[in-house]
Amino acid sequence: MRKLFLFLVVLWQCTDVFAVDMPQDTLIIDKQLTDTVKTEEVNIELKSHSPHKATIYAMVLPGLGQIYNRQWWKLPILYGGIGATVYGISWNSRNLKKYKSAYIDYSRYLEEKAKNPELPYPESPSWEKVYVGGGVEDFTSQQQSNFQTQLKNRKNNFKRNRDLLYIVMGGIYAIQIIDACVFAHFYDFEINEDLSLNLHPDSFYTPVAGGMVGLTLTLNF
Repeated sequence: MRKLFLFLVVLWQCTDVFAVDMPQDTLIIDKQLTDTVKTEEVNIELKSHSPHKATIYAMVLPGLGQIYNRQWWKLPILYGGIGATVYGISWNSRNLKKYKSAYIDYSRYLEEKAKNPELPYPESPSWEKVYVGGGVEDFTSQQQSNFQTQLKNRKNNFKRNRDLLYIVMGGIYAIQIIDACVFAHFYDFEINEDLSLNLHPDSFYTPVAGGMVGLTLTLNF
């Protein structure tokens, strides 16, 4: 009977120890899992903004790098510039086509008229579509030469303007890539909110000048 009593006491103690130890082990495991989750969250939060991604996005589609940098306000400026440049290219290209055709046709007409002075004036020639003054049929030789030069100059001007706008378009494309890359580098840059400029009197001593009084300027950033 006594042995049975001792056995029950020992069994009860073991059960009590097991009941106490299990929650402690569980708490340790839970704490480790919690610490792991927190560490992963910190790593995710500390993950830097990628300038490489911003550059690639800007190269694929203009403005996409600015969207990645969350600089939405730059999109109207960017696409406004692109739209104006595209319109300018289209407008100059149309006028270049008209003046080029007029210049070529009028030059041929003068060459044929030089061979045959009795050559009739053509009906609705292309050069009259770009010249509103009229009376081209009655031009003197000097006026014909001046008009031919005018058509050539206008043609060259429209061609030059169109080519310059193509360069501007390339410049806009390159600038928005550089902008996306630069601002991506500064995306995680933190600036102290306490930006202050302090100016106060100060005194100091130098062996040469002796005691001096001046001002000390302190900039906090």
